[in-house]
This record gives sequence, C-alpha cells and structure tokens, in this order.
Amino acid sequence: MKSMTYKTAYKLIMLADEKDVIDIENASQVLGVSPSTIRKYVQQLISEGIVEKTVDGKYVLTKLGVSIKKAVKMSTSKNIPSYVITDVSTGQPIPLSFNSYEQLYAIITYQLAPRDVLEHHLRNYLSEWVRSSIGDEVLAEKISRGEIATIEDLKKYLEFILSITSSLITR
Repeated sequence: MKSMTYKTAYKLIMLADEKDVIDIENASQVLGVSPSTIRKYVQQLISEGIVEKTVDGKYVLTKLGVSIKKAVKMSTSKNIPSYVITDVSTGQPIPLSFNSYEQLYAIITYQLAPRDVLEHHLRNYLSEWVRSSIGDEVLAEKISRGEIATIEDLKKYLEFILSITSSLITR
C-alpha cells in the first residue's frame, strides 16, 4: 500500500465537514484520487488516532484530528492576538511582533530578531501563545515535550504547515 504524505493527510483532515466527518466521495473528487485510495488513507489516519469510524460507518475526526484542523485554519486567520517579542536581558519589547505563522516564519528566515531571543521565547513562552491564540495543540505539545527544541525545528514545522495551507488555498 502506498503511504500517504503528511501533506495529503492534512488536506484530508481539512476536507472534514462542519461536523468533522470526512466524506469519501467528496475527498476523492477534491484530491483527484480513487475512493479506495481515500479509504486506505483514512485507515492510516485511524491508526494514528486522528480519525475514528463511528457505529454508523462514518469517518469522524478525533479530538487530535479536530485540533489539527483548527490549527491549520487558525494559521491563516486574521484575528489572532499579536505575540510581542521582548529582549531577554532587559525585558523590553523589541519593536517586532507577529500574529501568524507566516510572520513568525519570516522573522526566523530573515533573522529579524536575535537568535538567542527567539530561542528564549521558544523555550519559555511560545507554546502558550500557540495553544491559546492559534489553537495549535500539536505544536504546543511538541514544544512542551522538547520535540521542537530549536529555531531550526520550529522553522521546519512552520514550513510544513505553511505548505499545507498554501496548497489548500490554491486548490
């Protein structure tokens, strides 16, 4: 069986309707693959705890799946409170803030804030902002557990999420 990519998994999650149900036929049409391929992909999501099959045969997002869907949606929202970056040594705000993954990615990529300041925020504060403002429980947990411990780790995660959201917007 061909394994699905994470990008395909996230697209499939984002296709869940307002009741968090994945419609196999609709997903097949939107993603341009056969219904049997979608079913195989859904089985993989079930094995990862992202989707569950209900007693009436529907495929529904689990709590984890809903969290992922929410995080991807929120990462493109315009109503997110800004995160203000402060200088670690003085506690004074750096004249730089962000309220989206795109802006955070740009700050990291173009080195708009000192690396030690960004590392300090990653270790101490960023997971709470991600959880409360973006709603990205997955990233917040990865930071808290140390799975995303460096700015490079964070940048890779952001690249991944941004590649998904841009492909969803252009579909």
